[in-house]
Amino acid sequence: MRVITNVRGTMKETDPEKAKAVHNEIVARLRPVGDALGSISHQTYLNPQNPREFFAIDTWPDMESLQNFMGHAADPASAIASMFEGQPDISIWVESGYDDYNNG
Repeated sequence: MRVITNVRGTMKETDPEKAKAVHNEIVARLRPVGDALGSISHQTYLNPQNPREFFAIDTWPDMESLQNFMGHAADPASAIASMFEGQPDISIWVESGYDDYNNG
C-alpha cells in the first residue's frame, strides 16, 4: 500500500533562487538513500501568493520503506527541517482503496 508524506512550511531563505539551491542540495544528499530504500517520487510546490510557502509530496511503496528512510543515519528529518523557519508541518497518508484517476 503506497504511502505519501506531505511537508509544508515557510522557507528560511527569502531569495527564491537561494531557497531553490538549499532545497536542491538537501535532495542531492538524501536522494541516493531514498532511491536505495524505495522512494517513488518527490514533488514540490510553491504558493503563488507567497513563494516562501513550500509544499512537498513524497511517495513511498509502503510504510516500511518510509520508516527505513527516516531512520537512516543521514538524518533526513533534520536535513529537511533545516530549510524552514520553525518546524514544518509533516503528515503521513496511506492509500484509501477508493477509485482514483490521474490524467497526467
